[in-house]
Amino acid sequence: MEKTPSSCAMQWNIELEKGLRSKKPGKSIEAILDIGPRLEWWSRESNLHAAEYKIFGLIPGEDKLFANAILLRLADAFKSGDKHMKICIVKIFLSELKQRRQLRSQGRKDEGILSKDKVDSYRELLTRIKIVFDSGNVEERALALVLFGCWAYIAKDSADVRYLILSSLWSMHVLEAKASLFAAGCFSELADDFAYVFLEMLGGLLVSSETSRAIRLV
Repeated sequence: MEKTPSSCAMQWNIELEKGLRSKKPGKSIEAILDIGPRLEWWSRESNLHAAEYKIFGLIPGEDKLFANAILLRLADAFKSGDKHMKICIVKIFLSELKQRRQLRSQGRKDEGILSKDKVDSYRELLTRIKIVFDSGNVEERALALVLFGCWAYIAKDSADVRYLILSSLWSMHVLEAKASLFAAGCFSELADDFAYVFLEMLGGLLVSSETSRAIRLV
């Protein structure tokens, strides 16, 4: 029987850790780019049957443990890494989001590995990204907002994250406002109550004399 993402998860976690710890130039970025397609594969085939646990010698819940470990490593790298590393991490989750939307348009309801059912450490993940938002410059705040959008399944119920996104709609910086609009759109797909507030705020932004033309166009 061919291997599944869950049966490869331990090795992926090890390789990601080694890559992120490596002092060799470009190795950490390479590790991040390598894990991207693997996460997409895992999201496509995230449900493991009981027979597969036996075939691959897995302990029930082991796949979830390694999924959490991999996501936490990426969140830590986003928090402590440089601009290029942050951009690479956002890019792999944008690609994963694109795939998830395509699958959803085909009638699939499974949320992949980025769901609260599979990510026990979602609060820790969100806390790490919020640190970047709170302490970062405009570009870093924008990247954090985009990542919140990609992680809407685990972030949509967080009052803190909701506040960050909605308050950023009024940012004077186009980059940050554009990122907040993206994140708000992602949240609105999953939470009607958020969507109502978002649409009301959009109306206020459009008619406000303090909103620049550039922000209106965004």
